[in-house]
Amino acid sequence: MTEKNIQEQISELNRKLDLVLESVEYQNRKREEFDDLMDDLNIVAKDAFKQTVVMLDKAQVDLDSCGLSCLLIKAMQNLDTFHEMLDMMESAKDFLKDVSPILHQVGLDAVNKMNELDGKGYFEYIRELGKFAETWMETFTVEDMKRVREGLPHLAGVIRNVTDPDFLQAIDKATLALATVKMDDKLDNRSFWKLMMDMKSPEVRKSISYSLRLLKAINQ
Repeated sequence: MTEKNIQEQISELNRKLDLVLESVEYQNRKREEFDDLMDDLNIVAKDAFKQTVVMLDKAQVDLDSCGLSCLLIKAMQNLDTFHEMLDMMESAKDFLKDVSPILHQVGLDAVNKMNELDGKGYFEYIRELGKFAETWMETFTVEDMKRVREGLPHLAGVIRNVTDPDFLQAIDKATLALATVKMDDKLDNRSFWKLMMDMKSPEVRKSISYSLRLLKAINQ
């Protein structure tokens, strides 16, 4: 081995030794900083404990013989429970993150549906129904409603008869005639003889016969 190679090896060893010394110095410095930090934290913890004791004493809170140590022991014993709670919170957070777009879309759909219903006049219709209910309550007393309740059997019969298709058709024709046929002095100012002539019409005779039968049935 030449002198040059020996010198290179010595230089390499010196470099590595310098790195080791720097690492040891760094570790010592870190350990000193950590010790200083622990000393500071110890002082802060003592002060905080003293302040807590003073505050509890002022608040007239008494700690039993177990005190904070038992509380810490219970907390250590239930670390698994705390882990489960944290897992549940993370799961809930992920669930909310996944469901937020769905809820957002549901909210938009609800707003759009409300606007659609408002455009069609449903809300105005509901408001008018509310006004109708107020007018109904102002018009009909409690006694009126009691009489309506007592007359429900008869009202049911009336509704049953009114909903008959033939009856509804007759009512439709009658109301249409009342709306279209108006009193006319020229047409309706007729002599008794002309009225008698009109009674020869089959339609008039059938109407008169029907009216008579209807009056007789009502009287019975």
